[in-house]
Amino acid sequence: MFYSKADTYQYSQPIASISEALLRTSRIYCPLDIDTEFTHLPYNLNRPTKEVSKTITVQIKEIASSEGKIYTHPDCADIAKHPIASYGFMPIDHLVAAGHKCVLTRVNQPTKLPVIQFDLYGFFLTAELYRIVQGAYRDDIDELVRSKNPKQGQIQMGRRLIASTQFTGNKREPWVYLPWVLELDGHMLQVALSFYDTCAVHGAVNYATFCANCGVKLKYKDTFTVEEKKQMIKMYLECTKRFVDYAPGDLYNRQALIKNMDRFRIIYSSLNIEEYFEAPRLTIGATVARIVRSKLLQFLGLDIKEKNQVIEFCRYGTAKYFKEYKRTTAVYNAKVDGGRCRNNRPNVARSKRLIADADIAGCYGNGLKHQDYPLGRPITLDYPLRSEINDYLTLRQFLKKYRKELVPGLWQARVSTPDDYLLKYSQDFLVSWHPPKNPANIPTDTELENTEWFTEDNIGTTKIYSKQVNLALIQEDFLNWLENTCTARQRKELLDKLHIVTAVFYPKSEQCTTVPQFLEALKKHKGKNTTVAKVRRGQSKLIRIEQECHAWISVNMGDLLVNDLLAARSMYSKKVPEQKPLNNLYKLCINTIYGDMVSPFFDIGNVVVGNNITARARAMAWYMEKGLNGFQTITDGCAFEVNRVISAKKDRELRSEVLFETYTKEVKGGFNVTPLGSEQEIEHYLYREGESSQVGLIIEGDKYDNQQSLSWLGGQITIHLQKQFPNIPVIDKFKFEIKDIYTSASFHGTANYKFWIGDTEKKGKMRSYKKLGYDAYQLPGDDLQLLTSNYTPSEEFLRDLRNKPKRIDRCKTYLFNKILKPGEYKKNYETSWKNSEAFPGCTVESARLLRECSLTQFTFQSKKQFDSWEREQKRLRDRTGQSYESWFINDSGSLDFQEMIETLDEMIRRGGMKYASSREASKHWNLSREYSDHPEYKCLLKAKHQLDIRYGRVEMEDSQETAEAPIEVVRGD
Repeated sequence: MFYSKADTYQYSQPIASISEALLRTSRIYCPLDIDTEFTHLPYNLNRPTKEVSKTITVQIKEIASSEGKIYTHPDCADIAKHPIASYGFMPIDHLVAAGHKCVLTRVNQPTKLPVIQFDLYGFFLTAELYRIVQGAYRDDIDELVRSKNPKQGQIQMGRRLIASTQFTGNKREPWVYLPWVLELDGHMLQVALSFYDTCAVHGAVNYATFCANCGVKLKYKDTFTVEEKKQMIKMYLECTKRFVDYAPGDLYNRQALIKNMDRFRIIYSSLNIEEYFEAPRLTIGATVARIVRSKLLQFLGLDIKEKNQVIEFCRYGTAKYFKEYKRTTAVYNAKVDGGRCRNNRPNVARSKRLIADADIAGCYGNGLKHQDYPLGRPITLDYPLRSEINDYLTLRQFLKKYRKELVPGLWQARVSTPDDYLLKYSQDFLVSWHPPKNPANIPTDTELENTEWFTEDNIGTTKIYSKQVNLALIQEDFLNWLENTCTARQRKELLDKLHIVTAVFYPKSEQCTTVPQFLEALKKHKGKNTTVAKVRRGQSKLIRIEQECHAWISVNMGDLLVNDLLAARSMYSKKVPEQKPLNNLYKLCINTIYGDMVSPFFDIGNVVVGNNITARARAMAWYMEKGLNGFQTITDGCAFEVNRVISAKKDRELRSEVLFETYTKEVKGGFNVTPLGSEQEIEHYLYREGESSQVGLIIEGDKYDNQQSLSWLGGQITIHLQKQFPNIPVIDKFKFEIKDIYTSASFHGTANYKFWIGDTEKKGKMRSYKKLGYDAYQLPGDDLQLLTSNYTPSEEFLRDLRNKPKRIDRCKTYLFNKILKPGEYKKNYETSWKNSEAFPGCTVESARLLRECSLTQFTFQSKKQFDSWEREQKRLRDRTGQSYESWFINDSGSLDFQEMIETLDEMIRRGGMKYASSREASKHWNLSREYSDHPEYKCLLKAKHQLDIRYGRVEMEDSQETAEAPIEVVRGD
């Protein structure tokens, strides 16, 4: 049960005698797998109770044991069928059950005694954290979760639950000390906690998949159905045998980690880097980063002890390195932009034509194969961050000076138009970014999953503006677009009006072709950095000259690693149960490499590499969007009508000016709208295959089944785009795959959609809405009335968009539930959770309405215009529960969504600064007379108020008085 030596999750020197062990070491380890069973209690929203959750049992297993033990939680002492856990920290009950004499006491602060470190293993340990402690011991855990002092220890949840304490020199250790002293068999020990949360070891998979991938068999994981799991107290009482089989099934996390290590030995071996093997970490990102580093060591001919040398070569391209430039524009290079996400046809809510859903095949994986990875120090052009007198180079000047030094794929720049300038010729290729107030806080793509609050304070805003550019990322694919797709006048304007705010490039003149040449160049370099101040009244200046070594070498990512991973994966079939786990792991490794490139947490990351991969994908997505006349572009694909793609007129070429807002120009004749790859309109037929409906195509008389149709369409996309956009290299680097063919669809915002095959509907996609239904309410009188427990607002809305876009039924108030995470709990503790019985790991609810009007649907001309509309929309929502919907309500109370989006789009395209300016009443300060409340707004406010009672945000005795107050008083919510 106890060990005197630990290397992460590997233990040695098991302890036979604690007395003897403490003569050799001042820290002993007690690793335990833990899990709990709990239930969330039903309640009446009209008379809400504060008790949110009840823990039924705690399961604990020492890592060397094959079976765990079950303890009844004190919450269920009245129905106990197992020993009742009685200690403030319940793993102590397990020590006592094993025959140890234990006394646990709280002290004012951690002591200098020898340490017993409890290493707790679990999957999503946040769910267990507060359930294995009680009383004042739970308060101690709560204090660490809310702690803002890393030196006193913190418990945090990013990708996984971690404990950390900062010591001298900013060194962090993965444990926290508690103000607890354990007397164990007569020995006084200071208690420390460390967590081994396995929920991110294989990325975003569940416990069953994680165990299957590792080769751990779970006999009883499917003992209970989903419905039975909602009634776990009943299962405990009435199906005790099944419960006893089921409950310990989540106690195999440490075993899975050991088996996972064996899997990765196979992966290292297949890459011929066995001598560089490192045990897998607790996140897949960290594990794969070490594989990449090992391959770089091998490429450079270094051994594992020389990894610091590789870290130094890589350091100058990492996000962390650029974040250190807090006073110059170089800090903007720390951000890696994400995928393109845009509504290309914002006045279209539905289509009943033949639709194909196309993707770029293996978008980021293939992007890696086409990408070189550089080692060495790039050249960075930057300026003082907050100066008003920066004399930026124009894009034309930058290219004249440095074009011959720019290696495709190994340079990037951020460009802006002057503050007071609006472009004469509209564009939608460049994506603007307005950084947070402190750019050093920029999170990258992989960090965003850990970011609880997406606000301008932490990520800024990213948006496409048609007449303004701000800190947009450019690289080689932008130059290809500029030179081959823009008209002469638009190209001239962009060359002269885009200013280089910062740039990073690996100079062609400094490139080394062999490793010995690279190492020799570093060794021979003798440059010096100098600073000279020239002081002259009114003309003083500071001249800095840096002569760092900029020699560099690169290796193709495909040759380095990706091709070998793809080849190794092909040896394991996903159709053979014994081989599927390794097939999954290889795929996971390939998909994780991109994330590692852009993460600030890994020493092998490179923002230039990351930005070139994503920019290449964004460029490809632009050509797809324009050439296929797509509806919405979502990172690596778009849906389009197969009989309505865009092609150039005879003896003409498609230009970006013509392709801007094509949905307004179809009748003007600047291009042709034709079937894809066919002279005649493509017909279709429906047929059954098993339980599902399939679409087949009829192309010029030939009948294709579904698979043949998908393959034909994928090939035709390449042919079509190559023909419409000649001389564009990125189109040759990707292939396309069709997910399926549909007969109708509805679209909303930038990335919300739903497809149909005949009358058979597919599950819709709408961000922030889950597949399972919600509780929906109405307010017929003073009390809320439950309408249904299976309300799916996104599905009903998207269904209405397809069936009756001019008569959309208004949505209902519903309760959205989610797991309360430590980050949100800490951030909003004082305002939301201080007086609540909810704690991290509980499911908590909030009252919501689906908002039909989304400004993301439209492309604005400038940030000033977007901000103006956004402010107006927020003001209306805060006041009435809805925004522009007020002006498009039919006599029946339904919403004319189609008229709304057409009206708003027309105003925004013409440069209108807000909707109010179009209303005659606003000129006489009477616009508020036209406002109307959302029909469910009072219900929403009532539901929010009742939840505030449940979570202790308002006092129970004040609730009646508040509920009866005038509605304007409550609207500040």
